[in-house]
Amino acid sequence: MTEPDFHDEDDLVLEPDNLGFEADSDSVFSDPDSALGDEMSLVSSTASLRSSVMRAREENGRKYHGYKDGKYVLPIDDEELARQEYQYHLCLMTFDQRLSFTPLTKLDRVLDIGCGTGFWAMDFVAAEAHPEAEVIGVDLSPIQPAYVPPNVQFEIDDLEEPWNFSFQFDYIHSLMMTGAFRDWPYFYRQAFENLKPGGWLEIQDMEFPLRCDDGSMTDTCVLKRWSDLMVEAGERSGFSLTTCGKAAETMQATGFVDIVRIPFKWPINRWPKEQKWKHVGQWTEDNFRAGVETMMLALFTRFMGWTKEQVVEFSAQVRHEFQDVRQHAYFNLFVTYGRKP
Repeated sequence: MTEPDFHDEDDLVLEPDNLGFEADSDSVFSDPDSALGDEMSLVSSTASLRSSVMRAREENGRKYHGYKDGKYVLPIDDEELARQEYQYHLCLMTFDQRLSFTPLTKLDRVLDIGCGTGFWAMDFVAAEAHPEAEVIGVDLSPIQPAYVPPNVQFEIDDLEEPWNFSFQFDYIHSLMMTGAFRDWPYFYRQAFENLKPGGWLEIQDMEFPLRCDDGSMTDTCVLKRWSDLMVEAGERSGFSLTTCGKAAETMQATGFVDIVRIPFKWPINRWPKEQKWKHVGQWTEDNFRAGVETMMLALFTRFMGWTKEQVVEFSAQVRHEFQDVRQHAYFNLFVTYGRKP
């Protein structure tokens, strides 16, 4: 077996805010009317620009992509696009507004994998450090804005098929793509082949299952059951939700060098003591309370034998537990980058 040859930065330790909550007190639950409402109203104005999505189809009352039907399990309607934009801002908050951690120099061509609404690509070229870069964003669905900077372009394609670019890239970026590919080793091989020598690949992502270090999320908790079911649904569907923590090992096996893995955490609500992570936790709670039914719907009805009604009922229980600050659970996030020799 190949020995690990990459740098792991120190793990992030979150200390709970012991506020002396009473077990039967309403104060153990977060405020449900928090940041998401205001932020969603801001991002939904951009989502309306994409209201005509070509070849979309309806399932369980939600709109899904039609191109390469079944290759993506989240909807592409305005409700979900607004949540994804909110999640993008959550990522920026988590990363202290950094778009990239890779030691980049001058860039000619950049590829954004699964670009979604296109905000990372547009922010990247707007940053003073890389105004010269040409960024190509690729997604299965045409859900990007119509008006973009001249050095940004979007393409509709399936990156689980052979990549057909006529040139190589200096930097390939992927943000929040857990559950999007069935064959991650193939993705890494394709990325390696499509990078220039000296080019970089960076993966910024989260993974299931939920973690808890102090036993406050017990085996009987709804959140624990939901997390385990999400992992099971991911395995049954082939869209594994547990891959990003292994990105460094997969990069190494593919041939990348100078690999660095940086750990982050998303606390499920405002339970941490430190103010930054309390704030991140509130945004994480809002993000998942808005998206838990969306995340479950296709996975559970297509691959777990659930009805829509069962998903709706169970997701309501999950949303409620996301507010319980007595449960010191969190998601692992990792930023992993490596260089093609």
